[in-house]
Amino acid sequence: MKNLFCTLTLLLGLTIIFSSCKKDSDPDCDLPKPNEITVKLKVNEAYQFDLGNFGDEEGASISKQATNYSVSTLERETSTGKVIYKYTPATNFTGTDEVQIKSERGSNGASPNNNITYMTIKFTIIN
Repeated sequence: MKNLFCTLTLLLGLTIIFSSCKKDSDPDCDLPKPNEITVKLKVNEAYQFDLGNFGDEEGASISKQATNYSVSTLERETSTGKVIYKYTPATNFTGTDEVQIKSERGSNGASPNNNITYMTIKFTIIN
């Protein structure tokens, strides 16, 4: 019984090791996995998401644009440094849409940002 347990544990460990991400075979291996937010909207309803305050050398950008929108943009409030994502679906559109936002923080002004994260906002637009 002890040998069976040890064998199964070894097989499970090897399965995990061999199925893990490898840089040579998967170029996206080191990319962080996006955080996901799910949002339900009514037709033509606007949505805003506050990404928080960013320093002068920090910022956010849309890395994958939504496809069914009339507004999908990032706006920075110059007085506070706050970045707001704004989305409005295309006129009378119902269905799903999504946007991916890249956030870069951690710069001290002399070095590049070292805290890069991705966030995906998934929209479901209903009547």
